[in-house]
Amino acid sequence: MNNIIEMRLMDIILLVIMIPTLLVMYFREYPKNWPGRKFILGIRNREEFRKDEVKTAIDTIVSQARRRALIIMIVSFVLMGLVFLIPDDITRVMLWTILIIVDLIVMAVPFMRGNKEMKTLKRQLGIASAKGTTYVDLKGAGTVRALKPVSVIIPNIVAAAVFVISLLIDLKIIDLADMTGRSAEAPAFSLTSMNGSMFFIGLIMIPIAIMMDKIRNEVISDNSDINMNYNRAKKKVQAGSIVSMCWLNTGMIVISSILIILTQSSLVSLILLAVYMVILMAGLILMVTRMLAIDRRYAKDMNIEADDDDKWILGSFYYNPDDRRLNVEKRMGVGATINIGHPAGKVIMAVSAVFVAAAIFGIIFIAILAKSPMTVRIDRGTLVCNQLIDTYKVPLDKIRSPELLDGDAIHHLHREVGTAIPPVFTGTFAVDGQSGCNVFLNLDADRMIRFEADGRTYYISAATAEDTERAYYEMTSVD
Repeated sequence: MNNIIEMRLMDIILLVIMIPTLLVMYFREYPKNWPGRKFILGIRNREEFRKDEVKTAIDTIVSQARRRALIIMIVSFVLMGLVFLIPDDITRVMLWTILIIVDLIVMAVPFMRGNKEMKTLKRQLGIASAKGTTYVDLKGAGTVRALKPVSVIIPNIVAAAVFVISLLIDLKIIDLADMTGRSAEAPAFSLTSMNGSMFFIGLIMIPIAIMMDKIRNEVISDNSDINMNYNRAKKKVQAGSIVSMCWLNTGMIVISSILIILTQSSLVSLILLAVYMVILMAGLILMVTRMLAIDRRYAKDMNIEADDDDKWILGSFYYNPDDRRLNVEKRMGVGATINIGHPAGKVIMAVSAVFVAAAIFGIIFIAILAKSPMTVRIDRGTLVCNQLIDTYKVPLDKIRSPELLDGDAIHHLHREVGTAIPPVFTGTFAVDGQSGCNVFLNLDADRMIRFEADGRTYYISAATAEDTERAYYEMTSVD
């Protein structure tokens, strides 16, 4: 039952992530009041765009992009609701993966199409930007910084300390009973895996924060003081947001660790993760709102119009081999992106593409694996557990104390390494507090075999109760 609740909580967490993400994309990238924005569908706003006939043409481009994006967003929300209603966990996980990837891509299509239409309009107006004109304010170059690196390092030091403690607990170096006054144990390695993941996120925030703080100052005015104040205001918002996220991340690690130790329930960590995501998305929305407010505040002071629109592919990807900068401010989204015309940018882009492809392939493979039939057979004196591949091969002469158990014999099942998509569980799990158990289970079979081999405890089942019982009798009848 806990595993079913956990899967449903994961659905809720995905909804909490995706719904605000699509809403932020819609209202930020497809603004109705475009004259007050610095960029229009990835094209830098200009004085020429505010003339009557041109303004009417841009109104049409923007309204069409908004309408297309709104339709996509509504359809996405409907599809999310339909996926949420699917009872089969494995099918739902696969569809969530596909839907999230497709949503983020398709939601950007109206932006990219509008960007092309805006570039066409610029050419019709005789505004050329092939050379990618940019400006540098030498007085303020490199002097505007808002981030103190120690402010993002300290929360990660705290997170590292908690991670080390959780690892020592899972390795039994620290006795949990001494900490809680109870003999029960927390789910094996659940602390380490959770805290390790959150700590890794915190570490990633450090280079991101430094990179965003070192973005070259943008020149919006012929007044250096205005440029410095504008860039300082933006960087303060960015730095403050990232520092807050680092502390939120650390707080999540500390609080969830304490609650897992006290309650011994991984369900608690999922509930906290849902709360964490709500707070995180609220913080991102607040940051976007404050950044837009700064642009509106300085709109009347923007009298220098740098023109590097053609260096932005579809308004989303910056390619400029003549620019020595590795990172630049995004035109679609928030924060910084890389210059893929820079040698290092090409490497980063290639590595990122490989990681994304590997992640997608991994999730789809796991879903396919989980849908594959589970078989348990005796082959030339060896017990073979197969699900698309041979998961376990155990010689029969190594098996000790085999037992045939009912499907409800296990009360607590916590993953350490492997897959856990109910009703299928494969890999290394903590079973009722005993860590390091090899599991190959389909709980729908309602029967399972427990045995010892080479110092490990195994819990296995075939696709059905009948097949599981047949495998058990074959195991125990062989001399």
